[in-house]
Amino acid sequence: MRVSIAAFFVLALPALATFTFAQDVLEVDAKAIQQHIDHQVAPVYPPIAKAAHIQGAVVFDLRIGTTGKIESMKVVSGPAMLQHAAMDALKQWTFHPFQKDGVPVTATGPVSIEFVLADNHPAPDDEQVADRYFPLFDRCNKAISSRADTKDAEDVCNEAAETAEKFGHEVRFIEKRSAFVYAATACADNRDLEKALAWADKAIEVVKLGHDDNSGSSAAYSTKGTIEGLMGDLSSSDLDLNVAEDFSRKGIIWVEKEAPSLRSEYVRPFVRDLQFHAKVLQAMGRHDEAKRKLDEAAQLQ
Repeated sequence: MRVSIAAFFVLALPALATFTFAQDVLEVDAKAIQQHIDHQVAPVYPPIAKAAHIQGAVVFDLRIGTTGKIESMKVVSGPAMLQHAAMDALKQWTFHPFQKDGVPVTATGPVSIEFVLADNHPAPDDEQVADRYFPLFDRCNKAISSRADTKDAEDVCNEAAETAEKFGHEVRFIEKRSAFVYAATACADNRDLEKALAWADKAIEVVKLGHDDNSGSSAAYSTKGTIEGLMGDLSSSDLDLNVAEDFSRKGIIWVEKEAPSLRSEYVRPFVRDLQFHAKVLQAMGRHDEAKRKLDEAAQLQ
């Protein structure tokens, strides 16, 4: 049956209209963004910025998806010393979805995160915990990096993680996950695998709350999967490493678009995961899958 060109366009219009509508992206202003905030986390004022008396606003261009979660963020302006802290806070925000004709749509618009020295007064309990936590976490990070004394690293990282647990239930998700991942890593380095696994489980509990980014989520699942592999639980290791790798792939897509200069920081841990995962799969007798992991790692390097 032949269909005339005119008839074809009549038939195609409903589908074309549906496709066009699905691609709608609303451009909204800062006031609309503020009105749609569902969950907001205050930034941690970087101690070095405080000492240097740096203050001001970090302005972002946000893309908010149909579920209300941030799909991408790009720094437009703001002091360099404050940008990372602002990003860490913003990653934990969620929004009421924007709508058009009653249907959720993606929206883009600006948001500003203010750092004002005179007005920077977090809740007393939170401030006290933060004052204890950040020096401990810095020491933990340095101890793991040096690998000079695994027992000392485990002790200080355990203390940092135990301090992070004292933060309120609805705040400091990034700090908690980071502390738990580092504690798990330090314990694993010291061959305290049961304790390492317990911290890794806590890191994943934080990730499941939905306030983390792809690289942070990958770190939690990667750490747990690696520990499980070291303990000989190959099936669980395989499952958790697959989840970690999925997060890593999404993170690399994001960083290539939003911050290409940081790509290597996302690729390096992904390559390590793929290489370790290949060993797990080889131990399970799944040699073809192991080869695919190694091939993917080679392509990234």
